[in-house]
Amino acid sequence: MSWIEIKLNLSQTLLEEISGYLFAQGCEGINIKEDGIFGYFNRHRWSEEIKLGIVHYIQDIVPSFGLRDMKIVNVSEQDWNKSWKEFFKPILVSSRVVVKPPWEEYRERGGEIILTINPQMAFGTGHHESTKLVIRALEKWLKPHMSVLDVGTGSGILAVLADKLGADSVVAIDNDPVALKNAYENAQLNDTSTNVRFYLAQAEVIHQSEYDLVLANINRNVLIKYAEIFSGVLKNEGKCILSGLLRQDEKIITEVYQKAGFSLLEKNNLKDWLSIVFQMSKKVSGYEKSSN
Repeated sequence: MSWIEIKLNLSQTLLEEISGYLFAQGCEGINIKEDGIFGYFNRHRWSEEIKLGIVHYIQDIVPSFGLRDMKIVNVSEQDWNKSWKEFFKPILVSSRVVVKPPWEEYRERGGEIILTINPQMAFGTGHHESTKLVIRALEKWLKPHMSVLDVGTGSGILAVLADKLGADSVVAIDNDPVALKNAYENAQLNDTSTNVRFYLAQAEVIHQSEYDLVLANINRNVLIKYAEIFSGVLKNEGKCILSGLLRQDEKIITEVYQKAGFSLLEKNNLKDWLSIVFQMSKKVSGYEKSSN
């Protein structure tokens, strides 16, 4: 896979203001260097429309910003990995979950869960707010012996954690073969490769009423599309943990999922990012029966 690297001639102090927008446009990683802010996009998803949108968005914050302040280059997989090796250090994502790359040493403290992730893709290292939100929700809502479906598994970080937290079975799917290969490699790094099944697939092909818990850290449009699908794949009173959402997405996501038969259990924020936990209402003869 090749990447588009955009270098933004901006101060590091503006990172928080622009990162939410960049990720919402498909950015899969952000790096900070002395000479600017760097964002990384899958080359096949990059477009002139995204480029101009970024410029216009930044101009609302920095009126003097223009195309001359954005440098765009193609980045090879090798250079991408080198860049992230400089950036990726062990990080405490929650009170007991630590994410680390394989080249960094980390001395485990009592009760910690260590996830070793080799970031062939940036999204899914635990540094991004939406990943942190799902990890924290997963710790709370996953109970031993649950069956779990991880949709858009990416690096596989959530599937690996679900296994370590005691899930009986974990199915992880992604429509990107490069991501899926990386996810399987990360499962091997964490000795969970035999307990987590990976498939190159879309959520539409998943069997009905099979899972206790669905995880989906994707984006608003895909989550809206999958509301009815998730209601079909969950068992009675099963739960789904959603993220990849911005705060302003809360109303529409809640409306769509309630219409699909879900009730709201919990919502949490980190900076501009949002996670929501829904529970499926009881199903009667194949139909959802609202508890409201």
